[in-house]
Amino acid sequence: MIFQRVLRTTEMSDSDIEVHMGDIAVMKGAHNLITSGVGSCLVITLYDPKLQIGALAHTMVPSSAKRETEYGQCLSACLSSKTSSDGQACLVAERVSTKTKDTKYVDVAIDQMLKGLEAKGAKRQDLEAKLIGGANMFSSIASDDIGKDNVLSAKDKLKAEGIRIVGECVGGSQGRSVEFSPTTGIVTVKVKF
Repeated sequence: MIFQRVLRTTEMSDSDIEVHMGDIAVMKGAHNLITSGVGSCLVITLYDPKLQIGALAHTMVPSSAKRETEYGQCLSACLSSKTSSDGQACLVAERVSTKTKDTKYVDVAIDQMLKGLEAKGAKRQDLEAKLIGGANMFSSIASDDIGKDNVLSAKDKLKAEGIRIVGECVGGSQGRSVEFSPTTGIVTVKVKF
């Protein structure tokens, strides 16, 4: 699998599907899954190279077991940068319902991604994960490093589920944008500086 880190900006094409903060998408096909505004948030991709199917989650908070108030200021800052969508992504990518599951949490998002991939025939032992984000963007307003906590939570959860991490671009203090091809498994990371 290829994990690319690119220091340039490209325009969103007609075949790109935007995944917003707190959302996940599971798909098979020629469309790329993209997300932006990745600072302390963590993007998780899961890919099955045998079936050429993938999932992308744009998570915000480490664990559903932790109280959201622990990260209140960071979460508010993340949400204020959320952009609107044209709604077409739902027609192409299957979004897992967030009515009963809150996929802004790393652990819940991974569970829902696995559920969606397995429903399409993927097997856990074939899945490969990549992690992007987890920057320390809010050191001046919060004593906790929510980005680091997001990364550690994902690594613990993926290990518990028996899923290998094959690439990561995490930490630092810069924002990122992510493009993921569920057909090839290629992840392109654009660093914002």
